[in-house]
Amino acid sequence: MSVDVEGATRRVLIVIGTAATDGATIAALRLAEAALRRGDAVTVYAYGGAVRIGADGCPTSVYVQGLLGADAPNGRAAWIVDRCDPRTSTQVSGVRLGDGGDLWRLIREADVVLGVSP
Repeated sequence: MSVDVEGATRRVLIVIGTAATDGATIAALRLAEAALRRGDAVTVYAYGGAVRIGADGCPTSVYVQGLLGADAPNGRAAWIVDRCDPRTSTQVSGVRLGDGGDLWRLIREADVVLGVSP
């Protein structure tokens, strides 16, 4: 039995633990943008080295602002960083703080989960 998913909105969760300049991180950011363009609801959960991706002054924060901003394709992504990391205090506007409980809830609610770890 095949299921037609054309036009269906999926809940996509991308969990990133790699550094801001890591190639896998850049690929994950591109996947998030492509999923938004498709009409999917995208949430990114960043932990470890990835909390720097959305930090003020980090070169990749421009991408985060683009995913969170009014110009994001087909709606905004949600960006959550692990509050246990001390580097979370300088995030760009729109980034939310979360914890392991939030991550577990997001995993249960998502239709697709992609993990990017070091």
